[in-house]
Amino acid sequence: MINFLRRTPLYPVLAGIYPRLHNFYIWLVWQICYLLPVDQHKIVFSNFNGGGFGDNARYIAEECIRRKIPYKLYWVCSNPALPFPKELNLVPPNTAAFVYHMATAGCWVDTTRKLYYFKKKKNQTYIHTWHAGPGLKKIERDAGSGLTDKYVRYAQRDSKAIDLLLSNCRFWTQCFRSCFWYDGPIMEKGLPKNDLYFQDQEPLRRMIREYYGLPMDAKIVLYVPTWRENRKLHVYHLDFEKCLEAFTTRFGGDWYMLVRMHPNVNAADFDIHYTDRILNASPYPNSQELLAAGDVVITDYSSCGFDYIQLDRPSFLYAEDYDQMKRDKGYYLELSDLPTPVAFNNAQMLKNILDYSEEEYEQKREVFMQKMQYYDDGHASEAVVDYILEHTK
Repeated sequence: MINFLRRTPLYPVLAGIYPRLHNFYIWLVWQICYLLPVDQHKIVFSNFNGGGFGDNARYIAEECIRRKIPYKLYWVCSNPALPFPKELNLVPPNTAAFVYHMATAGCWVDTTRKLYYFKKKKNQTYIHTWHAGPGLKKIERDAGSGLTDKYVRYAQRDSKAIDLLLSNCRFWTQCFRSCFWYDGPIMEKGLPKNDLYFQDQEPLRRMIREYYGLPMDAKIVLYVPTWRENRKLHVYHLDFEKCLEAFTTRFGGDWYMLVRMHPNVNAADFDIHYTDRILNASPYPNSQELLAAGDVVITDYSSCGFDYIQLDRPSFLYAEDYDQMKRDKGYYLELSDLPTPVAFNNAQMLKNILDYSEEEYEQKREVFMQKMQYYDDGHASEAVVDYILEHTK
């Protein structure tokens, strides 16, 4: 039926009307469900408003399952074919079922902004985990004109509903206070997804190498760029082959590149020639497992570059549009504050790899770590579940 309508002159008209009708429908269902009682033993988890089993919400849900808390657990998911634990009940986003469970759950756990209509009750607890730790690029209110007016309205409304925000370092707490339109409690216990970094890494390293058919002694460099609001592709020109050659020359061993694009971009849009040494890691369901299994990371503005500094693993910054991003959004830190070697083109990137100095990196890293004051210790998920149990009695 949909394909038939696409071929008719009516389709552009219907395509314009449908979102308005659906928004009104969701609004109406919220008004009705708002009258229903709250079940304090129900939790609704959401990862990017319908994404897969990942990010901070995943590790909080797994801790709930591990401790066998007597709660009903729901996960907002737009693709039920994705793998999920049997203890989680899947709910499609922006449906009547979704609204019902949101309106009657004692606790919400979200990794990103609620960019849709919602109506929170006073006896509901909203835990916002955000989906990243500190990074170079400014976010939210600090990004200024880099945000649309529509997004700002959503963000301000979302922040007013939050009961708890999570932070993994003193620096990030200070950033949240300036950028998030939020002055409520902040739990400084680390990020739940970073708990993975404090487990035994060897099983994860073996698992990822087996998954991609790599030798157990393979060295992995992850290329993990973030996304741009304008969706332009001209900033992803990293020369993978030459980078691998440089890593082999500088560090020795057999190196492989895992390319992981941000979930907000379509990896198929990038003209990347994958080989037996350059692998497409965008479809892999859990980026945190990839990061835990890697040896080196290359990114632009993603917080995973800071993760690797915290883990004391080599981190490289490659950003062709550094000056443009600085004008558009600005940065929390100067490049001189980072222990990370910085490159704006491929020639600089190759030089940074070949000239990499562990001694210089460690000296700068020590100063950086004192500035950030990280809280991660592997127990963030436990702290969040303790909070849920305390506030949903």
